[in-house]
Amino acid sequence: MEETRSVIQVMPADEQPVLASDSLVAIAQAAEKRVDAINRIKRVALRVTNRHDWVDQNGRPYLQVSGAEKVARLFGISWRINEPVLETEPDGHFSYIYTGEFTMGTASIEAVGSRSSRDPFFARRGGRDLKPDEIDRQDVRKAAYTNCVGNGVTRLLGIRNLTWEEVEEFAGFKRSEAARVEYQQSAMSQEAQDQRAEIRRMILEMAGGDSDTAKEMLFGLTTFVGKDGKEIPGKRRVEELSERMVPITYGKVKRAYEAWKASQAGGDQNDGGDTGGGDSLF
Repeated sequence: MEETRSVIQVMPADEQPVLASDSLVAIAQAAEKRVDAINRIKRVALRVTNRHDWVDQNGRPYLQVSGAEKVARLFGISWRINEPVLETEPDGHFSYIYTGEFTMGTASIEAVGSRSSRDPFFARRGGRDLKPDEIDRQDVRKAAYTNCVGNGVTRLLGIRNLTWEEVEEFAGFKRSEAARVEYQQSAMSQEAQDQRAEIRRMILEMAGGDSDTAKEMLFGLTTFVGKDGKEIPGKRRVEELSERMVPITYGKVKRAYEAWKASQAGGDQNDGGDTGGGDSLF
């Protein structure tokens, strides 16, 4: 019987394919260029602002609409913002939610801005909690608009979550020179507020704008089984989501929303119905 032998050919090191390593180098070089570009954008964008365009909000720099508009003009950013959604809760508290489309060249994104009368900035004055009817609705509405514009401009440029060190270095003023707002109680982070507004928007769209359907969808997505094997009931209102729950729920809702959008692509898409009902309790 003839013995069968396997022959393995080893290619000399200097003749081996270099495509994989070359690709990694190219990716790394492109990433470095993007980092440099973002840093240049950040430097130029902040340079056109001054101390009147910023607020020290509970220790974090917050770009006001005046500053966002200066940066937008510099980079040729335009936007179209929809009419706000007003949501009123059973106890009288209310929220305004704006959505807008922001464009720079061929790039376009959607951004959300929201503010609630429950925010400590509006809900407390003189050491006491204010009743909903003591809070100026126009103040909350303007703050939600400002939040939407700021989110859209900074997201489009990739300069969110700035530090005071960066603002001081590039904008040329000291943190102590900016207006200061200190909440009298712990406030939800801006990122969590933005995600919570997105959760509301996506679920209301999937629910065709129906508040009751949206509540049940949120309840199903936030119900889970604990470590002890017992079912933990979910939440029916977005305002009930804690800061810890928001990112987890956001991930679940986003996956469900993307699957729903994909299922709509083959036929006539639902326009989402009217999500702007002022008496929505979702």
